[in-house]
Amino acid sequence: MTEKKQILDKSKILRYLDPKNLLSLKEVIIYEEIGSTNDAIKKEMQGFISKSDVIAVLAEKQTAGRGTGGKKWFSPAYKNIYLSFSWNSALTPSQLEGLSLAAAVEVTKALEHSLALKFNLKWPNDIFLSGKKVGGILIETTQSNKLTNIVIGIGLNVFMEKKNNVPIDQDWTSISNYLEGKADRNKIIGTILNVLIDLRGKFEDRGFAPYKPLFEDLNLLKDQICEVDFHGKRLNGIVKGISDKGELVFATKEKMFFLRSGQALIKKA
Repeated sequence: MTEKKQILDKSKILRYLDPKNLLSLKEVIIYEEIGSTNDAIKKEMQGFISKSDVIAVLAEKQTAGRGTGGKKWFSPAYKNIYLSFSWNSALTPSQLEGLSLAAAVEVTKALEHSLALKFNLKWPNDIFLSGKKVGGILIETTQSNKLTNIVIGIGLNVFMEKKNNVPIDQDWTSISNYLEGKADRNKIIGTILNVLIDLRGKFEDRGFAPYKPLFEDLNLLKDQICEVDFHGKRLNGIVKGISDKGELVFATKEKMFFLRSGQALIKKA
């Protein structure tokens, strides 16, 4: 017997939003299939000029989903969550340092509370469950009319299985593998939207500072021996944590480095 598909449903998603957040969320748009939710939401936001306008775009399937560094984000239909969240901000790009880490903290804490599972974060924006990648966050910004348009894209594996012929070049997993009952994508999305709406206000008021210790508590790389790519050079050393700007603090025998982008690989013993 073929398992019944779990369909994304706007009315069900909105049930899980706090009343105050319902007032802030101007629109939730769900596509059956689209290239990229991040690209779609940028087009939708062209009609919004107020700093109070917040919208979300979701898709059952992406054909051109992307992750950090332009990598393809595998996005099969009805299996996962592909969510983009956007608003216009008076903050400049330089004032948004650490936003991707703050978003990762908010999303991860919400998932832990809602699902009673333990997650970790791998700098800069990967969500891990039981030592395997389960999701990621991609932030993109553009400037127009003295405002910065912020897009937070989130991909989260929910029902994806090995038999789905997944072309991912690292260990990965899905949330459903760790739940006794069936995962509810609509509930998970509503929970995430709640914290993203709250994130907007908290980050604009206080920046990354309140999130730094929270990220460190979830930091998968802290005190690990890792290999990083720094300006084309492979460096080996120990991750000391993150800076006040959200940079990876990486120490070799000779020098301390502060990495603003890139990937760190844990060295196997």
